[in-house]
Amino acid sequence: MTKGLEGNSLSGAILAGGRGRRLGGDKVGLVVEGTPVLVRLLGLLDEFCAEVVVAIGERRPLPFPVGARLVEDAFPGRGPLAGIHAALTATAEETCLVVACDMPLLSRALLARLCQEAVPDRAVAFRIGGYIEPFPGLYPRALLPRLEEALATGALGVQDFLRRVPARLLSEEAARQADPGLRSFTNVNDARGLAGLSLLTGETG
Repeated sequence: MTKGLEGNSLSGAILAGGRGRRLGGDKVGLVVEGTPVLVRLLGLLDEFCAEVVVAIGERRPLPFPVGARLVEDAFPGRGPLAGIHAALTATAEETCLVVACDMPLLSRALLARLCQEAVPDRAVAFRIGGYIEPFPGLYPRALLPRLEEALATGALGVQDFLRRVPARLLSEEAARQADPGLRSFTNVNDARGLAGLSLLTGETG
């Protein structure tokens, strides 16, 4: 397990609250090259985190057993920001490494680069081409009051949230040093995106 902060380990969370309507099924059940993406992500996060939870939004039947604790949103129906809140309230460490369940090409090297930049009381994420990529990201427990304020007032955009709170935004160059093709940021949102994964080959770790 990699230490994120000096003398302090990380918690981990996979956001799996989206129902994947455009994909035609629950994103939790996404399988790429015969392996459930969620299972692969759990394995990756286990290398960096003292504990890993799956933030599932609202309780529902899952397509296969998940080898991690499932946590539900205290603010149901409020998107990824509610999942981050659920993860931080359910885990023990001061900082949580958060990824989304539809990131099949997430790189171990990119996670390692992100964790190297962990700082107390600040979120850490990458900015690619001027666009803030909220996931993967590091989210400290100190942000819980700001998260609750945003969720209560309906300010639900994760990018906008990261612009308002103390955050370290890492450069695209830093991301490319770990993942030259930036494939880690590939999301599968619909059937076309899933089909497009067949064009992306090579080692993702």
